Amino acid sequence: MISAIRFLHLHDQWLRAWGRVVVGLLLLLVLIPKASAVFTFSELTPERSITMQVGSSLFGRINSVKFDVSNASISSNSVLVTGIPSDTANTAATSPAGGMSVHLTAKMPETAQVTLNVDSAAGLSCVAGSGCGMTIIPFNTISWISYNHNATYPTLDIQNGTFNGSSSQILATYSFFNTSVKMSNVLIFQYANTTLYPAGQYSGRVTFTGSMP
Repeated sequence: MISAIRFLHLHDQWLRAWGRVVVGLLLLLVLIPKASAVFTFSELTPERSITMQVGSSLFGRINSVKFDVSNASISSNSVLVTGIPSDTANTAATSPAGGMSVHLTAKMPETAQVTLNVDSAAGLSCVAGSGCGMTIIPFNTISWISYNHNATYPTLDIQNGTFNGSSSQILATYSFFNTSVKMSNVLIFQYANTTLYPAGQYSGRVTFTGSMP
């Protein structure tokens, strides 16, 4: 029976690189048993760079998201369980509480394509000694809702979706010329709760990669 899921420990720091930036996200599930995007244009600077932040802006801080799958929520009743992050996103009033922020900024003196990928191939493995043996819960049980879609470029930010368990799932991609663009999303994660997994604690890691050739 599933009674609680602790999901999503993420490294929440600004990382900067000339063409590629990678941010890890540790996902924890304790089985005792929504998101937003804004594009901001700024004056062009000479350098070509890409910067990404996932979660808290405090350097080195690891956030967590807990899913309570207990009592009436015990699977399988097909009722989505919303995650509760340890650090909520600092976002506009139009975003509901309980979100995790994702920011990606690219400076492009010339035409370039920016891509945001996520690797969720490993799944969530049972933590030794917690009672769930060798069980692995696939990441396709975790979905998210995206809020504050940009009015001018509504299809260029992160859309509602689900981890697909691959190593290179594309979350967003866009091209601009001779400008600086910031994409800012707030994601609210949900656990599908359609399968009855052994009670215990599960952990896994997803990695976000922002790239610009």
